[in-house]
Amino acid sequence: MKEYLYLFRGGDMSSFTEEERAQHMKKWENWIGTLAKEGKVVGGEPLGNESRCISGKKKVVTDGPFAESKELVGGYLIVKAENINEAAKMADGCPIYETGGVTEIRDIHHM
Repeated sequence: MKEYLYLFRGGDMSSFTEEERAQHMKKWENWIGTLAKEGKVVGGEPLGNESRCISGKKKVVTDGPFAESKELVGGYLIVKAENINEAAKMADGCPIYETGGVTEIRDIHHM
């Protein structure tokens, strides 16, 4: 099996009540839990808001990234799948789509 990275972008829960937010997070727990029981989850975590970007030959450090909220990466998950089509099918149940978010799927090449 190959490993694939899910990058979770966007998703707006700003209008959710505390109860709705808790219910939504339970959906994440259930979805990831199901994948884990199937032996498909390698690891993953939500990401915080604090970050720095390092760029260029002079290695300039800036606060950021400053992207539109719909483009911000809020978390990641590494999964095992036979191919990218299976990885995409496994992402069907991801709760991020309920909040307008996106799952980017990338294959991982080990060095």
